[in-house]
Amino acid sequence: HLLLSESIRSNMLLVNPAASDSDIRAACETAGALAFVDDLPDGLDTVLGRSGDTLSVGQKQRLCIARGIVRDTPILLLDEPTAALDPPTEHALVRSLRAAAEGRLVVVIAHRLSTIRRADRIVFLEEGEIRGIGSHEELMADPASRYRRFVELQGGDS
Repeated sequence: HLLLSESIRSNMLLVNPAASDSDIRAACETAGALAFVDDLPDGLDTVLGRSGDTLSVGQKQRLCIARGIVRDTPILLLDEPTAALDPPTEHALVRSLRAAAEGRLVVVIAHRLSTIRRADRIVFLEEGEIRGIGSHEELMADPASRYRRFVELQGGDS
């Protein structure tokens, strides 16, 4: 979660200098960051400490996701986007990201089943090799599927 010791606005403009305040606020809303940003003393103009050390890990993570959305590229790559989030925040973020995914390819790298379960297509890797490709339902339908075993070991249902 790399954030500069600049304002939140500057961290967002770094990836898209043409982004308006409206664009930045919308991205923060999608990433579940707007409420805490608005609670900060100077909102978007709040200067973050060194590497954002004045924020929680989850807050930093949500600002980095917002920055990815502000960048406005056809491909959005999210590496463990919910790793530092509690379950209610994770659920809200996943729901919001579905809307942000419209018109772009979103690649999510995740270990949490709840993060990937509703993906259009899951590529299940094990020991660096692809062990299955399909939707959650398709991968669960195969009784010998490595993905199915992973889900069962996590206590997930079919």
